Amino acid sequence: MKYKICEWEDNGYHDSYFYGVYYNTDTGLMKEIQLGATAYAGGGYSFGVGYEMPTLEIIEKCRVLLAAHIFTVISNAEYRDVFLPEDAKEKDTVRLLVPHSGMVMVEEPCQKCEGKGHWQNPRRAEDKRPCFACHGRGRMRSKEKARAADGKILRFTLPVDTVFTVQACTAFGTFYRNGYNKPNRSNRSVLSIAGDGQLYRIPLAKLRMDRDPMPEEELRQRAEALSHEHQYGAMFGCKAWLSANFIQVVLGRHAQHVNRTFEKAA
Repeated sequence: MKYKICEWEDNGYHDSYFYGVYYNTDTGLMKEIQLGATAYAGGGYSFGVGYEMPTLEIIEKCRVLLAAHIFTVISNAEYRDVFLPEDAKEKDTVRLLVPHSGMVMVEEPCQKCEGKGHWQNPRRAEDKRPCFACHGRGRMRSKEKARAADGKILRFTLPVDTVFTVQACTAFGTFYRNGYNKPNRSNRSVLSIAGDGQLYRIPLAKLRMDRDPMPEEELRQRAEALSHEHQYGAMFGCKAWLSANFIQVVLGRHAQHVNRTFEKAA
C-alpha cells in the first residue's frame, strides 16, 4: 500500500509544479513524485485515489527513515566543518594538514599603535583594546624579505599538525552578489599566530580545525531529536512551506483523542 506523507508547491517564474512524498509498504521506503503542474495539461495538485492516510505505525517507520537521513547529512556536514572548513573566525584554533613553506618577512613596529599592541582611550584609562591592525602583537609584517648574512632569502617550513590561533581570514579575488565566484576554502587565506609567537599567512586549503568531530552517538541523538519534527519535505529538497503534512494531521487527531480520553477518565 501507499501512504501519503506530505505535499508542496514549487512556485517557478512562469509555472508552478506540485510534488508529494509517499511511503510504499512494498519497498519500505519513501519516494517523491510530481503530482502535476500548471505548465501542462493533466495531473493534479494533490494525491488522488490509491493513497491512504498514514497510520501511527507507518509514521514511526517514516520517522526512522528521516532520522537516518538527518544523521547522514549532519555527519557529512560535521566532517566538512572540521577537516574542510570554508571559513575561520578570529581566535579559532587551526592545524596544518600538509607542510607549509614560505619566505621569512621582516617585521616592524605597528604604526597604528606605535608598537604598543593596544589602543588606549584618552578619556577613560580603563578602556584599553587590542590594536585592530596588528591584533595586539605590536608588530606588523613588512613587504621586505629577511636575508641571511650572505644575502640569501631566509625561508621556513612548518610541519604537519602545527597549531595556530586565527587572527583574521580574508579572501582574494573579485566577488559579485550574483557571480559564480564566492569566498570559499580555495580562495581564502588565514593570518594566524603559531606557538612561537610568529605571524604566518597560510592558505585555508592547507588547514583544518583543531578539534575532533562530534561523537557518533551525539550526532545520532541529535538526528533522533530532529526527526520528531517530521519535516519530510526537506528530506526531498523542498525549499518552501508544505501545502499539506498528512503526518502532522494524524498526530494532531491522535493527540486530541488522547486528551479527550484523559478528560473522560478524570
